[in-house]
Amino acid sequence: MNNSPVFKTCCNDPAKSALKLLTVGAIAWQLAMVNSYAQTEQSDTGSQSQTIDEGSGQYTCPMHPHFLATDPAGICPICGMDLVPASSGGGNSGVTEVAVSPEMIQTMGIRTTTVAREQINESLRLFGTVETNERLENVSVSKFEGWIEGLSVNAEGDTVNRGDLLFRVYSPNLIAAQKDYINSMRIGNKKRIDAVKQRLRSLGMQNSTIHSISHSGQVVERVPVYAETGGTVAKLLVREGDYIKPGSEILRLQSYDDVWVIASIAERDLPLIRTGQSVSLTFPSAPNADPDGVVDYIYPTIDTTTRTARVRIEVDNAAGDLRPGAYADIDVSLQSDSLLVIPTESVLYSSLGAHVIVSLGDGRFKAKQIEVGMAAAQYTQVTGGLEEGERVVSSGQFMLDSEVNLREGFSKMEAPNKIDATPDTPLQELPVDATTLAGIDHFTDMALYFHEALIDGYEIDVYFVDPALQYGEGLIAQFDNTRLVPIIESASDALRNAKQSPDGEGLAQVLADLVGAMEPWFMQGAPIRYRDAGVAYFTDNASGRAWIQEGDDPINPYGDGDATRTPWPDPMAGIETETAMLDGDE
Repeated sequence: MNNSPVFKTCCNDPAKSALKLLTVGAIAWQLAMVNSYAQTEQSDTGSQSQTIDEGSGQYTCPMHPHFLATDPAGICPICGMDLVPASSGGGNSGVTEVAVSPEMIQTMGIRTTTVAREQINESLRLFGTVETNERLENVSVSKFEGWIEGLSVNAEGDTVNRGDLLFRVYSPNLIAAQKDYINSMRIGNKKRIDAVKQRLRSLGMQNSTIHSISHSGQVVERVPVYAETGGTVAKLLVREGDYIKPGSEILRLQSYDDVWVIASIAERDLPLIRTGQSVSLTFPSAPNADPDGVVDYIYPTIDTTTRTARVRIEVDNAAGDLRPGAYADIDVSLQSDSLLVIPTESVLYSSLGAHVIVSLGDGRFKAKQIEVGMAAAQYTQVTGGLEEGERVVSSGQFMLDSEVNLREGFSKMEAPNKIDATPDTPLQELPVDATTLAGIDHFTDMALYFHEALIDGYEIDVYFVDPALQYGEGLIAQFDNTRLVPIIESASDALRNAKQSPDGEGLAQVLADLVGAMEPWFMQGAPIRYRDAGVAYFTDNASGRAWIQEGDDPINPYGDGDATRTPWPDPMAGIETETAMLDGDE
């Protein structure tokens, strides 16, 4: 999943995706601005704002808190927003709320979900490969010296059953030990008989051969060696007539009645796996193989490169369908007790932790910090911050992620901490955090919004450019005397022009100016971010004007001509271009 939700859409109608992106973003911007304006304009409101309390019956605008009214159904004369109950103490009032009209809620497609208790029945998909079960490997090692004669196993892959003759060995030491054993039996000294018998065992003679000598009283010159377990010859290290010494490995037998599947699992999913847990498996090379397995072992280390751990799963293979090296698709069923859950898409993450947007009813919303536990594709467990029965916004929450981070940026805008950089610092080396990236992405969102407006032929809402302009001022102060400042200044100029040219050719030129201003940041500052977000960069061949869009097929907002796509550069490589033809042109 892409962790840059600024560029994703949540609606089924792609023609309105950018509109929803910006309008939903405006809600979180308003949430941030309540605290910001309450602090920066406190000198204007003076004692008036400090004498207001919750029960005073006065109402204010979230965007312009210095405006006060007594009509709860009134609107702000400056921006037209619905009024909310006024509260005291400026930024320390505790609860930050915004009111959204029913029309805007419908336009934005906002949906809410009730916080409830549910079982999280999800599945975790893993991938692995079949490997041999090392517990079923038997290695035949010589305990004597001599020559191999009568080798019954001819090649790797031969099947061997328990008790089968593997080979015979001619060993002078074994012959001498047998003669000593026979003489001891003739004398009848039990202690000596037991001592010599133990010597024969230590030299590697099997009990069946010793028993045969005890009954026959004859020396076996070529001592047989039988298979103690069955299996397949995995490795044959001797040939007929080879001389062997104690410690020489002769062959390896491997049973495939049970096999292991070694699967990789993401570090974050390790708490969901336990030994003894049943899993389901499918094998492309063996569709009829046993589909059931059991987690046998969880390896104690994590690969520092891939951030994955290994899990060993034991699978029955009595039918012999599975072969080492075969690919395995693993499904781990996860079922929990009844937990307090919300839709996973409702959870927002910022430097403050996990948050949700809570619906207070009557079109009022507020941001609320929560603590989360077990997470799955559909639901996420809530361990703190919410009560059963509350309602949270569940539509398009991933698009609000950057806006929640923006709230922290607004609180620091009044006195931003200047970063440690110079005019010579490359864009890709500027110290930017998640909040800063979210702010810069406001300009990217505007470019996507303008592109969609031009393609679909609608007029932009000029108020949507305000969050980017507001945050741009903070960026300019924070990154003073760096290469980012002229980019933000030029991009801000383009957005100001958009207020005068909300559609048509005027908006097309604004889009070209905005993308041109942002081009150094796109290609040098964070190209991988936009590549991973599914954003593409194109240039109209006829006019030379550029645009960005979602998707790989060019949709030219400047006309019907051909366009050239500029791939997002690898930081270690130069920029290469490829020409993309518009649909219908060859």
